[in-house]
Amino acid sequence: MKHIFILNPAAGKHKKALDLIPHIEEYFQENPGDGDYEYYITKCPNDAEHAAKSFSEGDSPVRLYACGGDGTLAEVLNGSFGRDNVEIGFFPCGSANDYIKSMNAGLDFSSVKAQVAGAPVAVDVIDCNGCKSLNICCIGLDADVADKMAYFKRYPLVTGPMAYNLALAYMFFHKLGKKLNIRIETGGETLDFSGEYILTLAANGQYYGGGYRGAPQAVFDDGLLDIVLIDTVSRLKILNFVSRYKRGEHLDLPFVHVFKGNKMTVVSDKPVVICADGECFSDREITFEILPLSAKFVLPRIV
Repeated sequence: MKHIFILNPAAGKHKKALDLIPHIEEYFQENPGDGDYEYYITKCPNDAEHAAKSFSEGDSPVRLYACGGDGTLAEVLNGSFGRDNVEIGFFPCGSANDYIKSMNAGLDFSSVKAQVAGAPVAVDVIDCNGCKSLNICCIGLDADVADKMAYFKRYPLVTGPMAYNLALAYMFFHKLGKKLNIRIETGGETLDFSGEYILTLAANGQYYGGGYRGAPQAVFDDGLLDIVLIDTVSRLKILNFVSRYKRGEHLDLPFVHVFKGNKMTVVSDKPVVICADGECFSDREITFEILPLSAKFVLPRIV
């Protein structure tokens, strides 16, 4: 097994990913029997995806460690998806690192020893118009906020959660709600909806946006999408809603609709922002489909 560490120096603050290099080198010098290793420092956006594609070529088993934030992890997934020889690990060096918050507590994702000794588990992946996502895809206020977060994260001392809150406050004073036509396929039933929604989620993980628990019932390996639709409500209700949403205590509210399904198709009269694991793009028709147990994700060994 070859171990490839893809380090994103732009993730988080203070180039945290680069701090891993001496720990990686020390571990493999002391444990030469644990396989070959190499590290690659990304140079620009989407470089982690290109690197993952290059390193996964061939049939030899390889473990690709995304050393960055959720966006770096998504890039490594997209670059290597569909390759049976690839396992994906994750060193959380970003400002949010939301995907692993749904994992079992007690796992040390920052330890080289625990990661190398870890074992892969099969996890679900969401296909979002061809883009692959491990965690949560969304449309609405949260996607618009994620799109705006990049602006605020450029400021010194602004962390991921702080950037999310600043972007949320900014978008709060703009038009809320998207007019959408939505079709949900559950395997045995098709459900159609049409209305104005402030939030629309297709989830595989529970947390996003720096710790907001938007889909508290989601399981990363159950073969199902957790779908959350939230009707457009007044700004006053939103103020009361946000704290409950952050804690994952919103599912019983009358304007929140929850489903489990295999696919959701969303159609809008004009392009809307879609956010998939922090990466944003726009389209008028979007399909979210679960790909059950289609990637191998490394869980660190408890040592």
